[in-house]
Amino acid sequence: MAASQSIGEALQECPGTMTGSTEPSQIHLQLTDNPSEVVVMWATERRGNAVVEWNGQSADGDSYCYNHDMAFHMATMSDLTPGEEVTYRVGDGGDWSQEYKFTPIDIDANRFEWIAIADYGDSSEAVDVSGAIIADTTAQLVTISGDISYADGEQSAWDDWFVDQEASMTRIPWVTAVGNHENEPGYGFTPYAHRFDADEMKETEPFWYSRDFAGVHMVFMSTEHDYDLGSAQYAALEADLSAANANREERPFIVVIAHKPMYSSNSYHGSEMALREAVEELYQTHSVDLVIAGHDHFYERTWPVFQEEPQSFGGEDGTLFGQGFGPIHIVAGNAGRTPYTEVDEPQPAWSAYREVDTFGYMKIIYDEETRSLSFTFHRTDETIGDQFTIQEGVLNEKEDDTFQLIPGFGTLLPLISLIGAAFLRRDVVLD
Repeated sequence: MAASQSIGEALQECPGTMTGSTEPSQIHLQLTDNPSEVVVMWATERRGNAVVEWNGQSADGDSYCYNHDMAFHMATMSDLTPGEEVTYRVGDGGDWSQEYKFTPIDIDANRFEWIAIADYGDSSEAVDVSGAIIADTTAQLVTISGDISYADGEQSAWDDWFVDQEASMTRIPWVTAVGNHENEPGYGFTPYAHRFDADEMKETEPFWYSRDFAGVHMVFMSTEHDYDLGSAQYAALEADLSAANANREERPFIVVIAHKPMYSSNSYHGSEMALREAVEELYQTHSVDLVIAGHDHFYERTWPVFQEEPQSFGGEDGTLFGQGFGPIHIVAGNAGRTPYTEVDEPQPAWSAYREVDTFGYMKIIYDEETRSLSFTFHRTDETIGDQFTIQEGVLNEKEDDTFQLIPGFGTLLPLISLIGAAFLRRDVVLD
């Protein structure tokens, strides 16, 4: 994990950082679990002091490296007022970056917007996605469901990738789930941990954690570490989801960000069955609303699903859903890598929509006035591929084929579903 290192440790692990430029680069914002503070991370060729200045204040940070000849720095801007703009710069006290501006996220605001992507890299298609993200002036956050830079052991690829994203990452935080390509040959997860660890030495971060936003509790899990019953991650997930499900009045939606998909009809990888067997009932019990994954390089959305059975087909031609039936699963692996164009046929009953050979990003918006979460898949050609909305409460179909909301009923449905599944399993055994 990222931590301050002595000169002796740095000399032993990355001696090249004793010379070179102290000009800051790869500057990016990171969130902690405290909404009044934001971490800024950056890199230089030469090791030196780490200082951040913001709004007339300053703080010293930590410097560190790993087996790669770049020095990394991390400093925390504290006592921030959510929703109020901050002007900041980073450096060593002599060489400074230019000034940047960002607005700390107000987790109690009446609106929250973010962009979700997965399987990114630096292809020309990924550059198009980057351009779309930079052009979006209302998104407050980017989430990545793993497979970020595709460095795969070539550490300069990480350096280039961070420079390419600076125009966005200096303005809004990018928050990540770890993917299989973050487990690099000869390095393991060390580069990822040193470049994204904003919470400084927490035992499990940055591999699994959660963050609160306006209307949304967001869980970042690792499909690359043990998640089976009895594991540290499973225990953390269970405790976190239980607490979030009990806090629906304040944050009505629970979203999970992970890399490998529980449901995918792509023929390349397909559904991660071990993951589904381990945590699907946990997600159902605690009424997870949305799961955004990657790994397969295409786009797919499921119906609300549990144990491969669609639990609801929604209203308004299948674009409006209530809560409590089961999570909607998204495979968002089309941010820049070569598409996987072969899909399973016939299309599974749980698969609501899918498309291959397109690139894009997802925009999700929480609106407090309507207590809804709206989702749009934007292609890079500026067309819209898919849209739907999850509304707080449960949609109940009436005789005239319209729908009404039943607030508060959603938390009962997972229990009913699990009881029904248990009876079905019992029937199978008895038969």
